[in-house]
Amino acid sequence: MDITNYLMGLVTGISVTAFLVGKELYKYYTRYTLQKKQLDRFLKMYDKTKNIKTSETAHLRAG
Repeated sequence: MDITNYLMGLVTGISVTAFLVGKELYKYYTRYTLQKKQLDRFLKMYDKTKNIKTSETAHLRAG
């Protein structure tokens, strides 16, 4: 009887721990994914701005 209660408690503890760790990992994953998307968007916008400025500079030098 005691071993059964011990095993049930052990399995319950492992399940709860796995759930909480998985929850934290998912939170980290979503935060990282969103930050990466924002960074990619920012870099794309920066590249567009840089290309526009260089083309304007080249146009002013030629004209």
